[in-house]
Amino acid sequence: MLIDVSGFTQLLYHASYKDEVMRVVALAMKRLFQDAADTARETHDVEIINTTGDGFLAIATGATPSRTAVRFCQGIRAHFDEKVKAMIHSVPFRQRVDLRIALHHGTVHRIAIEGLTAGDHPVYIGDDINLIARVINSQVARRYGLAVTRGFYRRLMMTKGDAPMADEVILDRNRYPEQIEVYRLPSEIPDMSAKKRR
Repeated sequence: MLIDVSGFTQLLYHASYKDEVMRVVALAMKRLFQDAADTARETHDVEIINTTGDGFLAIATGATPSRTAVRFCQGIRAHFDEKVKAMIHSVPFRQRVDLRIALHHGTVHRIAIEGLTAGDHPVYIGDDINLIARVINSQVARRYGLAVTRGFYRRLMMTKGDAPMADEVILDRNRYPEQIEVYRLPSEIPDMSAKKRR
């Protein structure tokens, strides 16, 4: 999963002119990242593997990673809407900020590198990281705040056969060779226990 604060670059630009405003912005971002870390700890099967300045990349594991990812992201959104936005709206200028989330099932490779950073943090690579970076900038993510790929949608909804028509198809042959089908998060997610009983 990739979580990003849209509007953050413009927010920083305006805040950089006044130290007291920059402090408010820094506290708001600290709140976002601290809430994310706390929620990941409480969820148990979520690990934040990298930060992106105004967001972060995380992975969900366990028996039901897609459901774990959705619960985690819903918790982050609730914290953001309740706490972070209120702090940002207290600055003396108007700047819209929103949380954009992209969810995808894929493979991430962990490479341990000694001495690269303090604490020897590993590097994470993978084609699926490139893919999710496209999804976070999709119109679905911009309009609805949360976008999921076809693979994620099928696992979450336990769909057999073809998935329904995508809400958006990303075609960018220069950056990614295959089309990416993007969906809104469904409003109703099937109960796993009901599916198992059938």
